[in-house]
Amino acid sequence: MKTGRSTGAMGRSVTGRKAVQGGQGTGTGSRGNGGQAPGPEVPGRERPSKGERTRRRIVGHATLLMYANGYARTSIEDVIQAAGITKGSFYFHFRSKEDLGYAVIENASAYILGRLREALEKPGLSSRGRLEAMLREIQGIVEAADCTRGCILGNLALETSHDHPGFREAIAAAFREWWDLIASHLETMKAEGHLPPDFDCRAYAQFAVSALEGGIMMSKVTRDPGPMRTAAKLVLDLLPREGEGRVPAPKREEREPKARGKG
Repeated sequence: MKTGRSTGAMGRSVTGRKAVQGGQGTGTGSRGNGGQAPGPEVPGRERPSKGERTRRRIVGHATLLMYANGYARTSIEDVIQAAGITKGSFYFHFRSKEDLGYAVIENASAYILGRLREALEKPGLSSRGRLEAMLREIQGIVEAADCTRGCILGNLALETSHDHPGFREAIAAAFREWWDLIASHLETMKAEGHLPPDFDCRAYAQFAVSALEGGIMMSKVTRDPGPMRTAAKLVLDLLPREGEGRVPAPKREEREPKARGKG
């Protein structure tokens, strides 16, 4: 499957946070300094080349533009102007707008996946608490844009999946990564005894992503965070409560049969 070149993290401003023009991503796919000027250099870490910084800047601005306007309404000229580069510089890094589209999908996926992974790895929380933190993270990304933009990958899927099968495959792969991440966390909860032994973690993870994407789309249409919040709440409420998955210890009389009476 074609996914374009490696892109690094999506800019923070995709979530509605302040954009910093000309920023460079960190290449981590997580919060980091994505879309912002690089922080202090880490000893031993190779400094990105000028070409790599330019490429990251192009992808970052293209991601913001496609998130706001969609793929079809974002032109190469728009990206060149926003990134402050020349046409020659653009075509040095990307063969076409389609090539850039793959990079944007990879960039957006890496950023969101990084945010979800961070939430699921937060220390000091129960397994259920980390899952709740992940749901809050998703809500925060959407609500930071006043629910007007929805999910960038969901938007691109609806817009491009028919005419661009390669984009469809790349976006499907991104969603599968989300399923895998959530399913892995649910498997951990099952191993800890917080979910029933026969609980289908992967099916539930697919349901969770589908429900959230539907809620996000409805919130975008209605300009109301309510549908998305309801979807997130139900995703959590439909899981067994903490400890419900544990196998109960047998009662005393079940372990030790009563002595039979005489006669």
